[in-house]
Amino acid sequence: MLEQPLFGQRLRQLRQERGLSQSKLVGPGMSAGYLSRLESGARPPTAKAVEYLADQLGVPASAFAEERSTSMAEEIATAISAGDEETVAQVLSSVAQNGEQGSTALRWLSLWLLVPSVSRESGSGPATNDQLESIAHQLVDLADQLGVPALQLRSRLVLARRHRSAGDMGTAHRLAVEARRLAAEDGPTTADRLRALLVLISTEAEIGRLQDALAHAAEAELLLPDVPVALGVEALWTAANVFVRQGDIASAADRLQQALERQDSRADITMWLRLRLAAASLFLQMNPRRPEEADALLREAEPVLGLVASRRQQLEFRALSAHLLFAQGYIAEAGHLCTSIGDARADLGIRDRLRLEVLANQIEILQGREQVGIPAIEALARQAQEAANVDLAAEIWRNLAETLAASRVPGPA
Repeated sequence: MLEQPLFGQRLRQLRQERGLSQSKLVGPGMSAGYLSRLESGARPPTAKAVEYLADQLGVPASAFAEERSTSMAEEIATAISAGDEETVAQVLSSVAQNGEQGSTALRWLSLWLLVPSVSRESGSGPATNDQLESIAHQLVDLADQLGVPALQLRSRLVLARRHRSAGDMGTAHRLAVEARRLAAEDGPTTADRLRALLVLISTEAEIGRLQDALAHAAEAELLLPDVPVALGVEALWTAANVFVRQGDIASAADRLQQALERQDSRADITMWLRLRLAAASLFLQMNPRRPEEADALLREAEPVLGLVASRRQQLEFRALSAHLLFAQGYIAEAGHLCTSIGDARADLGIRDRLRLEVLANQIEILQGREQVGIPAIEALARQAQEAANVDLAAEIWRNLAETLAASRVPGPA
């Protein structure tokens, strides 16, 4: 049943289409005052009122129910799930000619087509990040109006990733749970169901729900035979991320190796680059760290940076290089690289930015400036905790403890 004020708008539309005044609908089951308040949206309708109005207007009660999505919205959902640009373009043209009923679908699709270009520039500053968040909220609102589960799911994933990138893990997890629920309805494809699982897994890992993340990672791996290669690669590195946090290094390395073997640079050089940066990051987060593997991956990635890397990916490469130098024992060199990145670190994602700031302060401690480094790292850990980023907070505290232990080891006599 439509909620107010939509119910009142539908009532007025049906009455006027039949050339009836409000007084013509008034009777033993409806007072003039109540009818007026219904049309204005000031009063919610009762089941009895709906039955009376349907009878007087000569329509079924379902005329006051919320309309399901248009077939055009369903076509859009099918097109974007297929990932076929030509099909999407055809649907866009069709939507534009579909009149008023297609206007909501047209706006949704137009915004959806903006997301990739805006996302590529998301490291360009607060204004661009705000633009992406605004687009994501509009996508959710429009998808909910259309009522198509596949579009609702995709919209929530865009917004969930935005909150995750900003460090708001609580909101990201709530949206991921909603997307997961929508994935169980008719409409979403296997690929969309996997996308929902991956965002849910990543947020569960961040907020410390590792057992849930592991269970969902196992569920995601069952879907790999039925999804595109690039999505399967993303699922494998997401699983590797969870295993790293659990301390199961063998399983993490196995998933990373599978992902690296699946992704062919000739098929998608951008995904190939993303995977190597992500894998290098995971190798540097392992305990013990594996700098040799990270070094090899960064060496592979370096020649293509100038060809396909976004500004953020170039910054990620430099940040990872600083972490690698630190892991290899080149403390001063790592410090120089951190300094050279400078204020540009603000364009990194929240996790990468906090990790780089932690690294810079670890170096301060190891160079004898504990009064600078210790309180700065403590503040960063609290910042991660306040954002419900439990896993990152634990990592920061662990790094502080390891650095303090290393700084107090006496040197050779």
